Amino acid sequence: MEVKQIKNKKEWEDFVLAGEYTLMTQSTKYGDFFESYNEESWVFGVYDNNKLIGGSLVLSTHARRGNFLYLPYGPVGEFNKILKPLTKYLKTFARENNYNFIRVSPFIDEKKNTRKLFKKSGFRKAPIHVLAETTWLLDLDQDEEKLMTAMNKNHRNLIRRCKKEGVLIEKTNDKKSLDDFNKLHDFTAKRHNFHRFSDDYIKKEFEAFQTENALIYKAYLPDGSLDTSSIIYYYGNMACYRHGASLLQNNKIPTSYLLQWESIKEAKSRGCKYYNFWGIAPDKADKHHPFYGITHFKKGFGGYKKDLLPAQDLPVSYKYWFNWVIETFRSIKRGFK
Repeated sequence: MEVKQIKNKKEWEDFVLAGEYTLMTQSTKYGDFFESYNEESWVFGVYDNNKLIGGSLVLSTHARRGNFLYLPYGPVGEFNKILKPLTKYLKTFARENNYNFIRVSPFIDEKKNTRKLFKKSGFRKAPIHVLAETTWLLDLDQDEEKLMTAMNKNHRNLIRRCKKEGVLIEKTNDKKSLDDFNKLHDFTAKRHNFHRFSDDYIKKEFEAFQTENALIYKAYLPDGSLDTSSIIYYYGNMACYRHGASLLQNNKIPTSYLLQWESIKEAKSRGCKYYNFWGIAPDKADKHHPFYGITHFKKGFGGYKKDLLPAQDLPVSYKYWFNWVIETFRSIKRGFK
């Protein structure tokens, strides 16, 4: 078993895209996004007899509270085989390059055996999440009629009403449309009381995937006013509803329902196997949870919940505990605990 840096981007992209769940956060393009913030990115692969069996995109993060290596929805591959050698390699790499800890957000189910696997390698639960940990997925391996039938009746009716009333859906990869999205996003963040990504963050993330993997959707009411917007990433067999915003100007014509339906159809036409609605509130979350309001909306399109293993930290330096205190406080303040 050997761990080494992968410098051939195509080798890594081909490996990630061949997986069951392909996440754009493991693409080298996501590394390009982080580099636009003057951070660094690497891809480290685990080889068994010269055959690539797993690994991860690894991102550097420098902050006042501490510097760390981050694996966004990684690592990927045969966990039972790759986790131990990859962890050992990254721990040495982190120490040599003055990082205080390693954080992973693996896209694997939260189960007793997965928790045990990471604990055995020295990881502990992180005080805060970075990417969605309770997600909602829609299986697209069915025709449009069945997808529509699987929805809540109310969702179907609202989609049809939007069509009947003349709601216009526009899709584009022109980043100028991000200005419209961000205006709506400000309103949505205040209404649902969540901490939104900055305009610059959304812009740079979009630019990394802009050419062929990202679309901005906009929904207009019959009078021509912009009401809803979203950013969808299409990568491999998964489409991700990454960001969404809505003004809800007309309760009788909620444009967000038709917008989602059109982006789901786009995902299907691109050959995606899953539509990832991103984060929802956990089952026992109270009404103060930041995702409480949006959860019913997402679930109504049909699909199933996927509970992921919470973000895990591997302390490398005593300075990690300073970060732990700050992030624990932030998590409580934002309503996630």
